Amino acid sequence: MKKVLILLLLSFSVLSFSQKVKFKKGNVLIDGVEVYKYENEGSTMTLSTLGGEEFVSFLSTSYEVPNPARSQPGGHNYPATLKKYVVTVRFLESGKELFTDLSSKEIAKAINKSELVSEDGSIDEEKLDKFINKYNNETLKLKIY
Repeated sequence: MKKVLILLLLSFSVLSFSQKVKFKKGNVLIDGVEVYKYENEGSTMTLSTLGGEEFVSFLSTSYEVPNPARSQPGGHNYPATLKKYVVTVRFLESGKELFTDLSSKEIAKAINKSELVSEDGSIDEEKLDKFINKYNNETLKLKIY
């Protein structure tokens, strides 16, 4: 009984501290607070500061992989392939980019958490390099070229 109670309390505390990210009417809201503006054009999204200074763009590209469930008994009911996504994140001022499989919400949350962008849209290069080292996955680059 004690283990169940402890597990329940731990899961509640983890869920209560997670940030909620929403894309709503051209605004990026984190925990209900407007932090960025966004613009979507097809598979490209651009984030800008609240002052309208664009600083990053995301380009989402899909690729297909074989579905492992297909090889299981009864697997003929599953599709032959699964669609996966690679997001190219390009920082507009520096031209630096990274490749990731994070969603747009997760990327916006990571940018906000790392405090990369100042109010005027300038990006701290040292923080940017750390951000790229942390989130870049070069093997995903091979999936789209």
